[in-house]
Amino acid sequence: MERKTKLEIGLAVAVLIFFLAFLIYWKMQNAPVADVPAVAAPAAITTAKDKPKTSSTSSTTTETPAAVAVHETSAITVARTFVERLGSYSSEADAANIEDIIPMATASFQKKLEALVKEVRSNTGSSYYSISTLVMTAPKTVSASATETVLSMTTQRIETIDSPGNSTKKYQNITVTLVKSGTTWLVDGYTWTDGA
Repeated sequence: MERKTKLEIGLAVAVLIFFLAFLIYWKMQNAPVADVPAVAAPAAITTAKDKPKTSSTSSTTTETPAAVAVHETSAITVARTFVERLGSYSSEADAANIEDIIPMATASFQKKLEALVKEVRSNTGSSYYSISTLVMTAPKTVSASATETVLSMTTQRIETIDSPGNSTKKYQNITVTLVKSGTTWLVDGYTWTDGA
């Protein structure tokens, strides 16, 4: 065979392979997607020690480890949000940060926060003042039960007096007590201490 004929056959084979590859690619792109059945969440595995104890007059239930983790996460989320809002204040905001967190508190603690709002408003001076708070460490559990959790965390606070150029940074620890009301964690108190 001549060289020209071999070249033409090779070119025809290459075009044919390219066309087949394109056809396969196009078919795969337009192929219908099979319906995949939804997978049910796995049931909690309980052992004899995890099973609730029952008596003939009443029954008690225990939470699975996953449910406990969800509640702890909720307590941590509430605590972080509470701390960052409580600790971030501006003299121009007229104690709005405290008003925002009142719904996150227990009924008895709401009264204390409302009194704090009045105190802040009565002590607002004419000069500019602000403090910004950011939680720096993951909240650590100090104590915990099914209905009460005490969490501790370290915060970074930037305090500004008169102008943005007059700012200082400090670290403070805060301990927050949370009480469970139904399925919701509510703040029932806090304590600031000097940090690292």
